[in-house]
Amino acid sequence: MADDSRRQLEVSVVVESYTHGEGSGLDRVTRALRAAAAMVDEHGAGEVLVADSSADPRLLELLEREFSHVRRVDAAGFGYDEAKLLAAEQARGRYVLYLDGDCIPSEGWLAHHLAALRSGRAATGGFTRYDGGFLGAIGSVLDFGFLLPVKQRVLDCYAFNNSGFRRDVMLDAPPPRGAMRCRCYAHAQRLQRHGLPVWMVPEARVRHERQPFFRERYRQGFDMVAARWVDPELPGVRLLKIGPLAAPIFYGHVIRDWQRLVESRRDLELAWWQLPPAAALAALSRLVDLAGMVRALAPGGRESGIGI
Repeated sequence: MADDSRRQLEVSVVVESYTHGEGSGLDRVTRALRAAAAMVDEHGAGEVLVADSSADPRLLELLEREFSHVRRVDAAGFGYDEAKLLAAEQARGRYVLYLDGDCIPSEGWLAHHLAALRSGRAATGGFTRYDGGFLGAIGSVLDFGFLLPVKQRVLDCYAFNNSGFRRDVMLDAPPPRGAMRCRCYAHAQRLQRHGLPVWMVPEARVRHERQPFFRERYRQGFDMVAARWVDPELPGVRLLKIGPLAAPIFYGHVIRDWQRLVESRRDLELAWWQLPPAAALAALSRLVDLAGMVRALAPGGRESGIGI
């Protein structure tokens, strides 16, 4: 890593601690940082930053003890998207790659993102899959189904936990504000309308720590509605006018879950015989999403703060 703080670097890898503040273990953050630091050291012209919004003194001790070469960005009090944007503002790389503290990248992750960005892509997104076998695959379809199929294409939505940007693009066209923890869907749509689409990089993969089931499902359902508040140009905005009666229509997303299970079973690491039970469990899991949708569509949903 460069000792000269004025030196222009090619890449800045940002590891956030917001997910650690939500309950992810410090050991997971340690693994993510080790992976990021090793890749940047091998690259030779980059830096690792920690967007630290967790306010955990143990993380500060970890950085001082094991990652003294990692630059900490004080993001106390910042939201998930806001902490990442702050890190981009302080980054010195031409490209900024984002890796969440609860995600472990595959071999070559940095190189694959960089290759796409160097080729002229303004923004990139990789494939994120949850830990675990059968249950991890189902959770991946529910939360990251928009990344399927895993092939080179323009993404309608990217996963912020596994993404890359030209730094000037991120600063000039940042994620929009709104009542959501992560506005990557609206951001991807905004970039696409500006002629700067997010491209899938199939080889850039990460393993995401599994989330608490009911908390994640309820929030995901809420966010399916909240995304329309953030970006009024998204499909389905007119449904918001009918309130909770629109929830079953949003629940219809489960049909796409079934299609993705079948079409992308290899990337999900599922055998054929696992597809029927996976489809059934996905539909049942979406019932918790349905509760989140109803809460978002009910009076006061926008001010409830659930999606933050």
